[in-house]
Amino acid sequence: MASADRVNPPDPGPGELRGLRDFLEIYEAHFDEAMSRSMSMLAADAPAGQVGSAGPVEEEVKTQENRLLIRHAILDGEWEPYWNDMRSMGATFARMGLMFPAWVKIVNALHTVLAPHLLKAHREDPDRLVAAMEAMTGLMDRAIALIGDEYLRTKEETIGEQRDALRELWTPVLQVRERMLLLPIIGMVDSQRAQQLTEDLLRAIRDNRARVAVVDITGVPVVDTRVANHLIQTVEAARLMGAEVIVTGLSAEVAQALVALGVELGKVNTIGDLRGGLEEAERLAA
Repeated sequence: MASADRVNPPDPGPGELRGLRDFLEIYEAHFDEAMSRSMSMLAADAPAGQVGSAGPVEEEVKTQENRLLIRHAILDGEWEPYWNDMRSMGATFARMGLMFPAWVKIVNALHTVLAPHLLKAHREDPDRLVAAMEAMTGLMDRAIALIGDEYLRTKEETIGEQRDALRELWTPVLQVRERMLLLPIIGMVDSQRAQQLTEDLLRAIRDNRARVAVVDITGVPVVDTRVANHLIQTVEAARLMGAEVIVTGLSAEVAQALVALGVELGKVNTIGDLRGGLEEAERLAA
């Protein structure tokens, strides 16, 4: 069953099913050729080539499962297992790191291979040919939509998991000695991370009854107005808790750029390097 937030497309109606049965006949008669030629067409495409990277036994089992699912869908009306299989394929592609255009090529390659066989089989009956071609295209469009939906969903989940993992790996607030803290920041700082870092620092100030904290931003590649303003807010919040914050690692070039942008750093105690910041912190904490 599809989950509540995953909506499958409507099942084909009676008119489309007639065209799909003609498509299925060609699909099953020429499936091995279609798969072989499609994979050959994609062999030069390194990302798409990953699709055939499983072992021969696994590939054969998956191929037979897919053929049965599409057959039961068209002939028996069992569409949900087939739609769910397309979603599973999208999730697999995303976890493999397959690029978005590559799997579209796979579907389009099957269309390119099967279309001439449909033309040959029904060229004497234009209406039937058009119905079969439209049914094939409609089915593949639905497949692409479902694969794409789950592909993007899985990518977003993966990115979220990676973001959570990175958050867990962020350098914690370190206690240098009694009532003195150090927070070295490395990497890009977005709004969410800035908020988390501030919360971690203020919590550490409270828990350790700290009098001074050194925030080193040497490892932050870009210090823009957003980051600078958040530092100012962090400094002011720490002062309300009775702690002085020293910011180190702010280069002369970055300082000049922030001044030019109108960022007021007068309320921030800044020192060029970490060593100097720790020396100043020792003086304040004494």
